[in-house]
Amino acid sequence: MNNNTEKIFEVLINRISKIQEVQSIGISGGKSPLPTAGEGDIDIFIYCDKIPEFERREAVINDLGDLLQNSKINIFQGGHWGSRDFTLINGVDTWLMYFTIDETLCEIEAILNGDYPDKLDNYYYPIGRCAMLKNITVLYDKNNFLNSLKNKLLEYPDELSRMLAKYHLTELDDTEDLERAVTRKDVLFYHFALDIAIDHLLQALFAINKVYFPSRKRTLEFISNFKIKPALCNEKLLDVVKLGSCPEDIEKSYTLWINLVSELKGNIYAKFE
Repeated sequence: MNNNTEKIFEVLINRISKIQEVQSIGISGGKSPLPTAGEGDIDIFIYCDKIPEFERREAVINDLGDLLQNSKINIFQGGHWGSRDFTLINGVDTWLMYFTIDETLCEIEAILNGDYPDKLDNYYYPIGRCAMLKNITVLYDKNNFLNSLKNKLLEYPDELSRMLAKYHLTELDDTEDLERAVTRKDVLFYHFALDIAIDHLLQALFAINKVYFPSRKRTLEFISNFKIKPALCNEKLLDVVKLGSCPEDIEKSYTLWINLVSELKGNIYAKFE
């Protein structure tokens, strides 16, 4: 068999699709081209009537023999990232994540209802699951589960946008730790408090622009394309971080931050309402 990563990947997906319980398979980030070793992971999302038995999942991996390396079955069970198997395809970390359709539908419904307005443990953003599913590349969809879910997520709900924007803008009112850090000129404490604040500002910006917040990756690229944002938003954010790294400039950083938040809340959010 050709040892090309794409060929091995296609065979693996074909094998997984033959499992009786499997209804849909998708990959985040797209499959063209697949990453090479060191460039990133291959994340395969597998949606099932019920999670296939250990032995069935192991057989899928074993069928490919030496084409896969360092395979481990069920190394994580349940949680935000499903029941996970791991393998290497030409040195590329490849995760097979199994979810039930019922739990996925319940989770998405709760997220869209605003039940999870903020990140959870280990920087898991529930709203990021919506971002992933909206843009997932569908590889197999026996009963149209994934495609129908993608269609459901095409339009960001107005009420969710309002709820999340209000939640995160309200959280920005808590400046106690930032003020303490500025008074003490404590750079590390300042950056700890600033990171929390930036997280809320970013999530508010995404909600106002009706874009599902995916994670903290590539946020400046997203902001560049937003229509609703403070003037020179990216430049000001970078200056806030840069100035905050020096004790002598912490006050300048904080002043710039307060002005940025004020512009977002006073001007943009007023229009948004």
